[in-house]
Amino acid sequence: MSQYARINSVALLKLLKASLATFSDTAAVALDEVATDIQRTLAWLTEDRRRYWTEQVRVCRERAVQAKLALKQKQVLDRALSGTTSSAVEERKALAIAERRLHEAESKLARTRSWILQIEKLQSDYRGGVQGLVSAIDADIPNARARLDKMIDSLEDYIALAPPETPADIEKTAIQSVLRPEPEPDLQNTPKKLRDKAPAPKVWAEAPLVSKPPEWISDIALPDMGADPDVHRNDGSAPAPDDKVLVACVEGVPDVAFLVRAAGGDGDSGWFIGAETKTKGYVAVRVADLVRAAAQLQDALSLPAGSLVRIDRRQATATVFDADNNVLSQIPAPTGQQR
Repeated sequence: MSQYARINSVALLKLLKASLATFSDTAAVALDEVATDIQRTLAWLTEDRRRYWTEQVRVCRERAVQAKLALKQKQVLDRALSGTTSSAVEERKALAIAERRLHEAESKLARTRSWILQIEKLQSDYRGGVQGLVSAIDADIPNARARLDKMIDSLEDYIALAPPETPADIEKTAIQSVLRPEPEPDLQNTPKKLRDKAPAPKVWAEAPLVSKPPEWISDIALPDMGADPDVHRNDGSAPAPDDKVLVACVEGVPDVAFLVRAAGGDGDSGWFIGAETKTKGYVAVRVADLVRAAAQLQDALSLPAGSLVRIDRRQATATVFDADNNVLSQIPAPTGQQR
C-alpha cells in the first residue's frame, strides 16, 4: 500500500476537520438524548409506578380482608338471631369487588416489574451497542482532528516556501486585482448565513426525486467561470450525471440565489441550490436533468466540496467563496438567462 497521499486542497482538509467536529457533536447529543430517555423511563417505572402499585396492592389486600371479615360477621350474626345462614348479598358483592381490585393491582405490579427488567436489559444492550461510537467520539475523532491539524500546518508551511513571484507575475496579479470589482461590504458574514440555510441531512434523504427542477432555477444568471483564473477546480470534482442535487422550492425568482457544496456520498453530489427568500420545500434533481434545464450551472457544479457561489440579480454579480469563506472571485453576471 502506498504511504503517500496526493493532497489537492488544504481547504478540503479543513472542511474534513470541521465535518468531523460537527459529526462528533451531533452524535454526542443524540447519544445523550437516547440515554436520558431510557433513564427517565426506567426511573418512572421504578420510582413512580412500582411504588404506586405496591401501595395499591397493600390497600386492596386490606380491603379484601375487611370484606371477608364483614361477610363472616354477617353470617354469624344472622345465624345467632334467626338460626339460619343469611345470603349476605351486599357483603358478597363487596368482597368480590375487593378481590377483583386486588387481582388487578397485583397484575399491574407484576407487569411493571417485568417492564423494569426488560428495559434494564435493553439499556445494557444499548450501552454495549454504542460503545464503539462512544469511543470514537471520546478518542478516535479528537485524535483524527489533531492529526489533521498537524497535516494542515505542515502543508501551509510547505506552501509558504513556494518561490517568490517574478516581476511579471506581480504585474499580472496587480492588473487582475485592479480590474476585479471590490467585494460588497457585507460579504464577510454572507457565506456563513448562506451555509446555515442548507437543510439537515434528513431533508436530503427524504426530498422527492423529480425530473424537472423548479422553474426559478433556469433564471439564475450565472457567468462562465472557466475564464476566471482565480476559480480553481479539481479534475475529480465534477459530479456524475446521475448524482442528485438538492433544490429549494421558492416563490417567483429570488434576487439572491446561491449554490453550496458539502461532502457528498454515493449518488449525492453534495450540492444544494437555495435562495435568501423563504423556502416552501425541497426536491432532488439529477445532475443531468438540472444541466438540461439550466446549462449555465454546469461549470459551477465542478467546484470542489466547501465551495459557495452567491448570485445577486440586483448587483449583477456572482461571488465565489472557498471552504474557508475567502472570496476567490467576483464575476459580473449576465442580466438574465434564456429559457
